[in-house]
Amino acid sequence: MATKYSDIVDLRSGRSTYYLEEEKAGDWSVFIVNDQFNDILRTVVRSVMNNDLDAHKSFWIEGTYGTGKTHAGAVLKHLLCDDVSAIEEWLLGEYKLPKFEGLCQSVFDLRKKKRLFPVTLYGASSIAHPDDLSLQLQQKIQEALIKAGLTDLEVKTDYDTYIKHIDENQQFWEMLIEQSPKLSAVTPNVDKLRKELSDLEPKTLRVVQDALRDAGFHIRMENANITQWFFEVQEKLKEKTEYDGLLIIWDEFTTLLTLDIGLNILVQLQELTERAMAQENDSYFLFISHPSALNSLKAEERQKTIGRYHYMKYNMEPVSAYKIMSRKFRMTGTNEEYLSVFSPVLDKFDNLINHYTENLPNAVETTRDIKSLMPVHPATALLATFYAREAGSSSRSVFQFLGENETVREFLNNEVVFAKRDTITADFLWDYVIGEFNENVTKFGAVTERYNTYCSNIENEGEVAMKVFKGTLLLNALNNIANHKEVTPSEENILRLFEGTSFAEQVVDVLTMFDNKGYIQRAPGNVFSIQFTALPTKEIEDAKESLRNREFKYLSQVLTFNDSASKEVDKILINLCRPYTFKFYSLDINEYTLFNKIENGRKDAKGYELFLALLFGKTTTEIQTLREYAEHASVDPRFADTCFIVFDAPFGEKEYERFIEYQANAKCAQKFNFTDQYQAHVKNAASILTDYIIKNVRRENFYLYLGESHNTYSASKLTSTLDRVIAPRLFCKGPEALEQCVGKSKTYWKKESTKKIVQLVLSFNTKTDIINQLNAQQSLVKILLEASVDENLEFKPDIDQQRNPLYLVYKFVEDKIKRTDKQNLFNLAEKFEELSYPPYGLFQTCSCMAMLAFALRPYIGKMFDTNGKPREAQHLVEDVVATFDCWEKGNKNPKISFKFETKEEGQLCKSLIKCFSLDSLNGYHDISSLKDARWAILHEYSVLKGYPLWALKYAIPATIKNAGLEEPAQKLIDDVLTICFETTHRNPSMMVDIVEGIKSMNFEIRAWFKDNTYFKQGFEQFLMSEPNVALQSEDLDKAFAFIKQNMQGEIGLWGETEVLDQLKNWALSQKPAPTPTPPIQPIPGGAAPIPPVRTIAFGIPKGKGNITLAAETRRRSVDGNTPHDRDTAIFYGLVLGVEQNSKGTPHNLIIFVTKLLFIELF
Repeated sequence: MATKYSDIVDLRSGRSTYYLEEEKAGDWSVFIVNDQFNDILRTVVRSVMNNDLDAHKSFWIEGTYGTGKTHAGAVLKHLLCDDVSAIEEWLLGEYKLPKFEGLCQSVFDLRKKKRLFPVTLYGASSIAHPDDLSLQLQQKIQEALIKAGLTDLEVKTDYDTYIKHIDENQQFWEMLIEQSPKLSAVTPNVDKLRKELSDLEPKTLRVVQDALRDAGFHIRMENANITQWFFEVQEKLKEKTEYDGLLIIWDEFTTLLTLDIGLNILVQLQELTERAMAQENDSYFLFISHPSALNSLKAEERQKTIGRYHYMKYNMEPVSAYKIMSRKFRMTGTNEEYLSVFSPVLDKFDNLINHYTENLPNAVETTRDIKSLMPVHPATALLATFYAREAGSSSRSVFQFLGENETVREFLNNEVVFAKRDTITADFLWDYVIGEFNENVTKFGAVTERYNTYCSNIENEGEVAMKVFKGTLLLNALNNIANHKEVTPSEENILRLFEGTSFAEQVVDVLTMFDNKGYIQRAPGNVFSIQFTALPTKEIEDAKESLRNREFKYLSQVLTFNDSASKEVDKILINLCRPYTFKFYSLDINEYTLFNKIENGRKDAKGYELFLALLFGKTTTEIQTLREYAEHASVDPRFADTCFIVFDAPFGEKEYERFIEYQANAKCAQKFNFTDQYQAHVKNAASILTDYIIKNVRRENFYLYLGESHNTYSASKLTSTLDRVIAPRLFCKGPEALEQCVGKSKTYWKKESTKKIVQLVLSFNTKTDIINQLNAQQSLVKILLEASVDENLEFKPDIDQQRNPLYLVYKFVEDKIKRTDKQNLFNLAEKFEELSYPPYGLFQTCSCMAMLAFALRPYIGKMFDTNGKPREAQHLVEDVVATFDCWEKGNKNPKISFKFETKEEGQLCKSLIKCFSLDSLNGYHDISSLKDARWAILHEYSVLKGYPLWALKYAIPATIKNAGLEEPAQKLIDDVLTICFETTHRNPSMMVDIVEGIKSMNFEIRAWFKDNTYFKQGFEQFLMSEPNVALQSEDLDKAFAFIKQNMQGEIGLWGETEVLDQLKNWALSQKPAPTPTPPIQPIPGGAAPIPPVRTIAFGIPKGKGNITLAAETRRRSVDGNTPHDRDTAIFYGLVLGVEQNSKGTPHNLIIFVTKLLFIELF
């Protein structure tokens, strides 16, 4: 009968590490194939097949110690180099499943074409100098060839060159040995030197080379470099053997790269591997290394190196690890004994094993492997696989933990643990790896420091406490490098480490003790984590003091340090129908300061949003104070539309201190650029807030204050309370005013299809037509219409005018428009902005937008844009959408600025259209505004006539004269032109006069305006009536042509004054040039002489310059003298005089002389 585990199971003997150079026949074939290896094999086959130039390159496999990467390399060697008959059975056995058929066949296809010759190297391989690489490769290749019986390839090595030289120059070498102490110490005579070189001793060859250099001799090698020699060997293999090339397998390559010469060696090898990539070559290197092999390289060089190879990672997959570890055990007892002992133990682990294997592709096989590891606890086996993948060292692989661990053997031989049916728990693995952890301070210093600090304290707590302590620290260590959910140091994972043990029920109490005594504190999410960088205690304490007094003095600052708390509150309010804004508040400097902050917070919210002032306290005392504050504020007029909510969930002083602790650590970590630690602390601080909202706030009550109403509700009812109680009260003139609209889900309030709704309301003229187009989501619009209007969209006679929201919005819009200054522009969004605030609260949703659209129906076609175009239904659709968009974004949109046409403007517009037949003009058939009419008269009608409108004043028809209407007709023309040139339309009485004038002279003036003859006659009469020019009829065409050429703008814009000016200019152009005036002789004394021509002296106002003088003399009297009737000649003469005579002349007295008087010209 068994009295200890070793009576039933024992550990197999043998080394845990696979050595390529020492493998025995068949060792490679026990390899356990896995997905990673299969991927590597596919890559190797594709490269060696040499059909794809991009894939044709050498290989590099990296993996931590103990992952089986060397064994995987050995399998590749045998598959590529052994006779096909030696690998056939293994291939067909391992890849017998249909899914592997393609991979298996690809290996056979490759071997029909290629076979490589294997050469293995290990570690630094006696390389101590850059030149040694060439010697080592030659030595290893030559030894492999000799071992394989391939001695007739006739490829000379450096050794052969030196031996040949010794045979031919024996006296020289005797002299060299005699003169070189180093060489003579190694080989005292020529015979021994020759023998050691024949034995391919690289150290001897290196000493020989040093001795030659010291003596100043150089022996020319037959091969220029190792690359040439290497491929010469390849060609000899192809020529004389069944091999097509070389496969150089270099295991533990990391050791070489850690040397000072490592980078130099790597560069030399890259020359070889790059040459091997050529399509004519069939030789390859396979480097096997630890992930740290390239750490000495700069990032850019590391990436270049990786790119030169098929760089493949090989990690220990849990499935493979379980299988390999299970093979370390062998059954020593009977099957019945095994089952009788372990079946009861395994029954306790069923749930745990299911948890570890449930998502694995081959769960059944893995379950069997885990159970075969008894008495290793399943959780210990799992942690061992993580250690193997992420942290295993050359001296402490996970397999040595089982095979070469005296503690495990002692456990198997211990009768006490057998009697209790104890298992090998995580603390055993901790004891095994702590040596490795102590050596790697960067990765594991935090856990070893924690262990060393509290080890003696924990020992005093008992054996169970120490086991749990070690297991928790092990999880922290592995989580730091693996970051996997199964090794997170959570309470759940810690309990799994000891599930099924005799002390499992004590673990929770032990963890509580850790937290209370500060050995390992419980972090948010029930995680017992340790930070992995030590921070100065003094700085942390200073930071905590600062944070308590400044950054996080008040709880509101704590809750808003990031968006964690806000996100959780948003989750609570996610189904709230109306848009909302909330802000966190707590006790502050005083009540006054708190209220000011709340008032400013309300200003940041949109008018149509529910504004929630959420108040939180650290303690029940603070909460009571906040309730009193909320009660005071709720009756303050400033907060009439603010909803105060005080949560009856104290944050807690302990949680506050934990938050400060994390933030202080984060602050210090940031200072010292410990980015990972900073992020971890901030994450933990945020988790405290998340947990507080989820586990406290959501489960407690809240006190609600709005106006004089104070009530208590469950936090779980927060959304429904706001929807059903608060929103209808605050927005009593919005959609919620109708009871049928309250309580509808958020689906009915979404911002979808809103434009379509506006279009329906503005375009259709019956209720049925609109309702028939609505879907279920738009049912609130149906409720509004059915409760408010009849079939013809008229308000029902019995409508509740005090409460019906559609009616109230309609009346609001009607009243605003009645009070609108019809002569000024107004912006739609600004005009009706009050509708976005309580008590209306309209926002972008179907019901609200339908309400405004309905209110604007009476004004379709009656509002005009800045171009004078009326806003029809299709235009108002865009305007309503843009209005709500402005309210939501808080911006302005000048495109929705309109005006209402006054009664006078409307009448005048119609009269002008009829009088001037404007709607018959090309492009003006739809003319509808006064602005368009004015434009048409000036820019189309006058141009079409060929003369300005005022020309008609000078050609009054006899019918008008005989009726005594000559003066009213002329005034009518002047008034029409005044209106046409106005931009403000602030002369309604003139508009009325024009309309009345057109009515009274309708028949006469329509004929007058229609006949082009009157325009021509009037314009010519105007020109010929200027007495100073005395234009003759035969010169009319010339003068008119001159005027047209020199006038600015279209004909309709010509003014009478400007036309006369151009007429006079034409007259001047027709006169001969004046006779030159003799030069004026200066008078002694500096006074300017009076020129011998007629002059006019002006009294010039002091301080006036040329420009001002020009304006005065051209438009009105100068210094009170008689006006000059805008005499251009005098004006230009004056300007010329000023420019000529004022330069450099004292300004006390200046006499201006006109060189040409108008009276002399005419």
